[in-house]
Amino acid sequence: MMEGKSIQQFCSKVWWLVLLRGIILVLFGWLLLSRPGMTILILIQFLGVYFFIDGIFNVFRSIRARKFVRGWGWGIFTGILEILLSIIIFSHPLVSTIITVKFLVYWTAFMAIILGIFGIITGILAHQDVKHEWAMIIGGILAIIFGIILIINPMTTVAIYLTIMGIFAVVGGILEIFASLRLRTIGKKGLEAAN
Repeated sequence: MMEGKSIQQFCSKVWWLVLLRGIILVLFGWLLLSRPGMTILILIQFLGVYFFIDGIFNVFRSIRARKFVRGWGWGIFTGILEILLSIIIFSHPLVSTIITVKFLVYWTAFMAIILGIFGIITGILAHQDVKHEWAMIIGGILAIIFGIILIINPMTTVAIYLTIMGIFAVVGGILEIFASLRLRTIGKKGLEAAN
C-alpha cells in the first residue's frame, strides 16, 4: 500500500503524461474515423509515430512511477515493444505496407491484450489506495476485448478494422483524460479529494 503523501507526489508528477496520452489517442481515433480512405502507407507511418510516442510515454511514466507503484516494469516492457515496432515500420515502410495488414492486426491484438492486462493490473493496484478507480480497469477490459476480436477475425476488412480501432482509440483516450484529471486532483489536494 502506498502512503497518502507518496500517492500525492506520484499523481502530481504523472497526471500530465496520462492527459497527453489521452489527447493523442482521441486525435488518433478521430483521424481514423473521419478519414477512412487514407492510404495504408500513410496509416502505417502514422501508427509508427503513435507507437513510438506512446512507447516513450510508457517508458518515461514507468520510470517515474518506480518509487510509487508496484509492477512498474510492465510499462517499460510494453513501451519498448511499441518503440521496436515503430523502428521496424520506419526502417521498412514499403515492406511494412505489403505485409502489414495481417501483421498489424495480430500485433495490434497482442499489444491491446498486453496493454489491457497492464491497465487492469494498474487499476486494481490503484484501487487498493484510491476508491472508485474504474477508468483504467474499464479501459483495460475494452483493450482485451478489442484484441480478442482481432485475433478471432484477422482478415476483417480494413474499413471495419479502422472504424473499430478509431472507436476504441477515442473511448480509451477519453478514459485516459478523465483518469488524468483525477490524478491531477489527487496530486494537488491529496487522496481525500478523490474519495
